[in-house]
Amino acid sequence: MQIERIKTKLQQLKESDTDLELFGAESHTYTLHAPLSIEEIRAFESENKAKLPEDYVLFLTQMGNGGAGPFYGIFPLQESRINLSDNTGNVTYFNLSKPFPHTEAWNVEEELEELYDRIEDAYEAGDEELEEKLFDEKWDLIGAEEHDYGRLYIADYGCGVYISLIVNGDEKGNIWTDDRTNDAGIYPSVELGNTERIRFLDWYERWLDNSLEELNSSANKN
Repeated sequence: MQIERIKTKLQQLKESDTDLELFGAESHTYTLHAPLSIEEIRAFESENKAKLPEDYVLFLTQMGNGGAGPFYGIFPLQESRINLSDNTGNVTYFNLSKPFPHTEAWNVEEELEELYDRIEDAYEAGDEELEEKLFDEKWDLIGAEEHDYGRLYIADYGCGVYISLIVNGDEKGNIWTDDRTNDAGIYPSVELGNTERIRFLDWYERWLDNSLEELNSSANKN
């Protein structure tokens, strides 16, 4: 069973990387939070009007509610609903009841390129007011509400890049990357070397396999 195989590999990885040398290991220390009950999962689904992918539920109930995982680790379920937060305590949440709108990688490269040309012109002209207005236009361009339908943030890749699990829509169950901060758009996750769509447990196990291979390669060089 995949979940048992994953448990074994995670323990093996924890025992192999005692110095926490791999990327993100110092953040999660290969430690999982306490699992959720199926009743807690169903309450979350009822509250948010969305049914979570089965393999993700299996992870939450049989392994842990976040913790050890790819990059800087897996967010707990409730935290994964948070889209944006600021220092004043304002928080916005993903709308899970509506379907994620994308089935292919999305970006607006041409529009952004044109906008940056205008921003550069405003900067060179010393027009700070126009420059600020154009940056607002940029966020309006890439930050439409519908991009945040039907998904959870499950991991922080770093550099403003977040990993999403789609929970509603045609891409339900698949892992996507939100790299709009760096003008790279939203696209199916490829960070772990996969070339096809990848689901949660397969993604998690691929991280384990990649990490164990990296440690083995390092050991062979020494």
